[in-house]
Amino acid sequence: MSAPAGRITAVLGRNGSGKTTLVRALATLQPYQAGSLCVLGHEVKDSAQTVRGIVGLAGQHAAVVAELTGVENLRMVARLYGLSPKEASRAAAVVIDEFALSEFVDRRVATYSGGQRRRLDLAATFVNRPAVLLLDEPTTGLDPHSRNSLWESIRTLPANGTSVLLTTQYLEEAQVLADEVVIIDDGHVIQAGTPHQLRRTMANTRLRLVTHEPLSDDESTALAARLLGEVSELRDNELTVTGQFDLDAAHRAVTEQGISSDIAEFSVSPPTLDDVFLSMTGSEASP
Repeated sequence: MSAPAGRITAVLGRNGSGKTTLVRALATLQPYQAGSLCVLGHEVKDSAQTVRGIVGLAGQHAAVVAELTGVENLRMVARLYGLSPKEASRAAAVVIDEFALSEFVDRRVATYSGGQRRRLDLAATFVNRPAVLLLDEPTTGLDPHSRNSLWESIRTLPANGTSVLLTTQYLEEAQVLADEVVIIDDGHVIQAGTPHQLRRTMANTRLRLVTHEPLSDDESTALAARLLGEVSELRDNELTVTGQFDLDAAHRAVTEQGISSDIAEFSVSPPTLDDVFLSMTGSEASP
């Protein structure tokens, strides 16, 4: 497995597949017995101190001090990285602006919402401008608004020179954020590629029709045959056909079948990463 520089790489896998173990090993927090892990050409086992200066880590739980204000947390982390008091203040000011923290950064963290804590935690990893950022399930437990806000912050990172490796159980998250997706199971890579490439591996484009009058079994089978697909659902006035076809082919088949005037709803959905994940792992992506 490799993650290209200057990109966002998502690692997908069910619980226990090895996602967090991978992140902890890359962050030098957990030893590994076999194989090789390299960060920007540095073997983690042999150059742990160097790697610690390269990577930033935001784990599954926000590692911030509740009794301090947000800005005090940022300055504290900067000082731990060896910055002088003046440099720490300057670094904190930069990430406050970059991660839009100004509305709440002067309050004690104990008063923050979950989303605000996660944004502060992410900002804290940036006071030393890491070349590689490790995000372990960064949006777990966040409400939709907080999750979207954090996504916006993550999207900007490669443009600022940071490569991102994130683990997630949310297929939507990988589809929205990732340039590259790696699916792992039991510690092994079972599929990798761009979201588009992975979706293309699945022969399950869906055509869904809702008709004014129910279609017969023969009509449904004939339509599926035109698309070299199969009827996956036929219930009352609803028909779903799956196969390898595009929108134009679906429209042409419906017209040639002579049922276009009877259609109340028509939609064609391309394969999703959910389809890829479930076909590869045989399990749900998230509980």
